[in-house]
Amino acid sequence: MLLLVFAAAMTVLISSLCSLFESILFSTRMGALEAERAGGKHSGLAARFMGMKSNIAEPTSAILVLNTVANTAGATFCGMYATQVLGSAMVPAVSVFLTIAILFVGEILPKTYGATYWRSLWHFTVWPLTVMQRGLRPIITVTQAFADFFTGNRSGPSITEDEIQASIRLGRKAGELSRTELQLLNAVFRFDDLTVRQIMVPRNDVAFLDASWSLTKCLEAARKTRHTRFPLFQESRDDVIGIVHVKDLVGLGSDDEVELNTVAHPAWHIPETLPISQLLREMQGNHRHMALVDDEYGTLIGIVTMENVLEQIVGAVQDEFDSETPDVTQQDPNTFRVRGQVLIERLNRECGLDLYATDVDTISGLLVSQLGRLAKAGDRVRLSGATAEVLEAKDGRADLVQIRLSKEEEGQD
Repeated sequence: MLLLVFAAAMTVLISSLCSLFESILFSTRMGALEAERAGGKHSGLAARFMGMKSNIAEPTSAILVLNTVANTAGATFCGMYATQVLGSAMVPAVSVFLTIAILFVGEILPKTYGATYWRSLWHFTVWPLTVMQRGLRPIITVTQAFADFFTGNRSGPSITEDEIQASIRLGRKAGELSRTELQLLNAVFRFDDLTVRQIMVPRNDVAFLDASWSLTKCLEAARKTRHTRFPLFQESRDDVIGIVHVKDLVGLGSDDEVELNTVAHPAWHIPETLPISQLLREMQGNHRHMALVDDEYGTLIGIVTMENVLEQIVGAVQDEFDSETPDVTQQDPNTFRVRGQVLIERLNRECGLDLYATDVDTISGLLVSQLGRLAKAGDRVRLSGATAEVLEAKDGRADLVQIRLSKEEEGQD
């Protein structure tokens, strides 16, 4: 009888250890192991465990082989021994008891425990898994070859972008990430999807300098706008001949001696479809802080600066000269005041809307498109899930818009 109890206990014990190791193997995060390898007290074990997770099929095969052999052999032995000791009438009862024990004690409990406490347990599993892999190497080799025959030895990426984003959301819910960290990480993932057209300053909002202006007039324009770089045009704004920096203006002599084109830096033209991730690399490589944006016909449609690019990750960057008025201001839970140049994508994100347009990028462009004419103060447009009212307009563009959220989706007035 003691032999029967011992055999059943060993079967359940081996099954529970295999389940625990498997749960820890799959639950332990590579990021935690990388951090431990970089400077923890278990750096060597972390490096070895990372190797196992990188080739996870091998330790998994070892666990499954041992678990299957233990369960099969244990159940067979217990059934045969129970027949001899207790009689055939008790075999069903022994089988039911062993099945329940393996299910709860050998599977559910250890897997739950391993998934919950992997942080404090992973380093205890490295050497047992190593011994299992080496001891079962011949069987693992055969099973791996058999599996590769059917799968073609194909493997996908070890971790996908969706999985990373899911981990970020879980980290925020668990309190591991602050709100600021969450916003920065989400911005990094959005960064690669944006193009220059979506972040540029539209041509109508760009402050230019005329090559025919006097030095006094140029410095006055710089004082009013608080900008440090200006596109310099000759005859028309379609003929930009360079970029002028304020510090170059300060170094000039009197008005009579000014020739702005002599201090202008070469203009850098880029297409509106250029991904901003590539733009950032080119700005860093070329030591440029401003680029002129052209459409498919080569017409100047705006400018983009290094600040515009970085703001897509860190948010609005303001210095002591910038206006403190934010582009999006929440008046109450259902009302927002928005600058017309705000991107539709940003409005959706901050106001919880789902607006979409194929031919325009800003809220001003969307309203003009919906109106079918130039915008003026007082115009109202019903959008999907909100009503927009133009509070201020300039040159036919909506400059300041009030967005009032609504529950029903209606068309334009």
